[in-house]
Amino acid sequence: MGKLMNLYDGMKKQAEQEQLDEARLQVIYKYASAAEELLEKQYGANNYEAADVEKLAEFLINADLEKEESIEKVAEYDELGRIMARSFIDELQKNK
Repeated sequence: MGKLMNLYDGMKKQAEQEQLDEARLQVIYKYASAAEELLEKQYGANNYEAADVEKLAEFLINADLEKEESIEKVAEYDELGRIMARSFIDELQKNK
């Protein structure tokens, strides 16, 4: 029975990994398509190479990741600021 459970767990992990890989491929395809559209608008059809598409797609992915990280940092700073402000107000009210 233990071997069967191990086999099941292995199959489950493999299926999860395949789903994750498929999701990653869809994201990469989305960025590659966007990059290709931008290059086509800028330079015309077939006036760029596959390497150009890859570079631009990588740039777009990195730009979006940086933007997302910045948004998360701002949210964290906002939360910390609110906590500090509440603590400061509570301390002022205690001293009255």
